[in-house]
Amino acid sequence: MQALVVGKAVVKCDAAGLISLTDLFTAAQAQGFAIGKLDPRAWTRSPRAKTSGTTGKVSVSGGPGWDFISTVAGTLNVAATHILKATRGKGGGTFAHWQIALAYAKYLSPELHMQVNEVYARAKAGDVTLADEIADRASPAQQEWLAKRVQGKVARARFTSTLSEHGVTGRGFGDCTNAIYRGTLGGSKKEICQANGLDYKKGRSLRDVMNIDDLIATSMAELVAAKQIQKFNVRGNQPCADECLRSASKVAALMQ
Repeated sequence: MQALVVGKAVVKCDAAGLISLTDLFTAAQAQGFAIGKLDPRAWTRSPRAKTSGTTGKVSVSGGPGWDFISTVAGTLNVAATHILKATRGKGGGTFAHWQIALAYAKYLSPELHMQVNEVYARAKAGDVTLADEIADRASPAQQEWLAKRVQGKVARARFTSTLSEHGVTGRGFGDCTNAIYRGTLGGSKKEICQANGLDYKKGRSLRDVMNIDDLIATSMAELVAAKQIQKFNVRGNQPCADECLRSASKVAALMQ
């Protein structure tokens, strides 16, 4: 899930699926729902010690959302920093777990809460028209990336289906995928992440951070590999991985 459309505003999601509370606050402001409400930094503020200037008594308190954030973190058995993050620069802000995002929307206004609930339900249900609404509000560069990413998903589905039909099992799928990456990008997923300072996680798609050229090359390599595997009836984990590397190398040479 890369973004949500709330009202007329695009609410970003980061690579880990955390939702931008900053964008939610902006969406609330645009509709007049944020008057007198705290921004995400204040609402999510962790507990701090404060000494009274008159009595000298020390009190510890956090933002109004902190107790809920702590509850979610405890339920998931993770530190709060895993489900609540702040980033700087363009596109930055406060990002949080979807349950925290819903709680913040509820705090801002009942109307915004309803809007976010509806949009999140559509996203979880796989409503493809939501992606079209997001694309309408995206920049030309973002629209181009989205088009290539969708095409890549189609190529990926065809590729994995072909592998399955030709006897690839278990870790063979990962080996074939890494063979595609080695041929087109010069290394396995882990090696590419390490070389580019990216956070490596087995369950995270490398394609979410690829540029358009790399997306095209990878998708084309998977399509060519699938055709070659079918044409020559290549079967089994290692033979299919070998064919993936050959096909990907040929595609990379054509694109140079």
